[in-house]
Amino acid sequence: MFGNNEIGTIEPIKEIGKITKKHDILFHSDAVQAIGKVPIDVNELNIDLLSISSHKIYGPKGAGALFIRKGLELQTIAHGGGQEKGFRSSTHNTPGIVGLGKACELGKKRMNKDVSHLTKLRDILIKEIQSIEQTYLNGHPEKRLANNAHFRFVAIEGESLNLMLDDKGIAASTGSACSSKKLQASHVLLAIGLNPEEAHGSLRLTLGRLSTKDDVEYVVNELPDVVQKLRNMSPLWNR
Repeated sequence: MFGNNEIGTIEPIKEIGKITKKHDILFHSDAVQAIGKVPIDVNELNIDLLSISSHKIYGPKGAGALFIRKGLELQTIAHGGGQEKGFRSSTHNTPGIVGLGKACELGKKRMNKDVSHLTKLRDILIKEIQSIEQTYLNGHPEKRLANNAHFRFVAIEGESLNLMLDDKGIAASTGSACSSKKLQASHVLLAIGLNPEEAHGSLRLTLGRLSTKDDVEYVVNELPDVVQKLRNMSPLWNR
């Protein structure tokens, strides 16, 4: 995974690529979160296979792309009409493919502007929210996606925090959006050393191209009161 979808950490892909190349190991990277936010050169990084998704770069949903280094032979996963060079038979999603191509084109042109904009807003979130008592940043403090801010709050249950923020018009999540209905602690947060209690008290805030400083200031102003209300009800906080 090039950039983690929960905590935003950017992995050392170049170093991993050197190891895989040295040992003649095929290297696939899931760049769904990183595309459009991090410059990616598959040759420089020694990446053999790279997957991206259209909707993460403002393209139409239901389309994606897989880079395959020339000379690699993949096994067919869906037989039939022989589309996608025989790899995956089914009718092409032509509007989705065209939209993905255009989104990539625009994303490349806008990358520096987008990353600068997102980083400024993200850093405001990180600075201001960490000023709340016993609140901590999850993930690498610097090597992280420009749009991702992920926090843990001592003595708070993340789902309650998420619901109260939703009432105020703030869209957030307590873990991976793909598994937001799961009640188990995030495997990502457990893997970085948090215990289940800490993992359940975490919140993910992500930004987009249309996010504004006013949006961020609204979150920063509303969040402390919500956190305090939940802590006032928490036996863990009183303890």
